[in-house]
Amino acid sequence: MELFKEISRSLKAETGAGVSFTVLEGGGYFQNVKRIEEFSSETILLRGKKGKVRLIGRDLSLSKYYAGDVAVLGEILKVERE
Repeated sequence: MELFKEISRSLKAETGAGVSFTVLEGGGYFQNVKRIEEFSSETILLRGKKGKVRLIGRDLSLSKYYAGDVAVLGEILKVERE
């Protein structure tokens, strides 16, 4: 979690549906995730405290999912708040 805090401070993380996130080339970091509701190589749906965040992209995969933190690898094309 310290790594995410350092990254978000330096890159100014966004927030949607209670989920803080930073999207980088090659993936992204998401914090305060309560549940992964949908997962495929093109779509990932994350539930936060106040709603959902949908990731749309190519070759998506989960690198880490622990204690509310999710690291996603792949090309994230769009992040939608639901």
